[in-house]
Amino acid sequence: MPIRVFGLTGGIASGKSTVAKRLRARRLPVVDADELARQVVAPPSPALDEIRTAFGDSVFDGDELDRSALAGRVFSDPPALEALNRIVHPRVRQLARARVAALEAEGHPLACYEVPLLFEAGLDREYRPVVVVTAPETLCIERARRRSSLTEKEVRSRMNAQWPLAEKAALADYVIANDGTLDRTRRDADATLDAIATAFGVDLARYPRPAT
Repeated sequence: MPIRVFGLTGGIASGKSTVAKRLRARRLPVVDADELARQVVAPPSPALDEIRTAFGDSVFDGDELDRSALAGRVFSDPPALEALNRIVHPRVRQLARARVAALEAEGHPLACYEVPLLFEAGLDREYRPVVVVTAPETLCIERARRRSSLTEKEVRSRMNAQWPLAEKAALADYVIANDGTLDRTRRDADATLDAIATAFGVDLARYPRPAT
């Protein structure tokens, strides 16, 4: 049986990681695009060399990429962000497909690909169904600021580089509203996984619900 991979996306601080954590707790393999992106730019790497050529030494701390400096550069300059995406995204896609192939070889019938820019990168054609995690903008900004040193202006600049959550939700197959309690979000994640597995004919016994 070929592996089926569904997409998980949302917005900044909308709760994708919370849902992904619940899916992992149920023993579902989750491939994390952000983790793959970090691998792509780990030194030494061709992507890192291309970033240095494109953006210069100011976005580096020695041999390591200075993510904060790079973010400050690209999120205020759309052409620069596009240039960075052209360097990173194809390599992340290649790693994601390799990871999925490995999971298939291990016999997994179902997996999830967690990727912030799923719609923006046209990946909704490859990973279906699509699960979108939403939350009110003000709550997302509050969460993002609480977990980082970003200003509200900086958070909004990152949000503006993505599609609005309402547009993503309108194109989703499943929507999880992460604006209530953690227990409710976990229940909704459970129900979504159950529905997807059932639709693909995958035995739910493979994904037991944890006690909490």
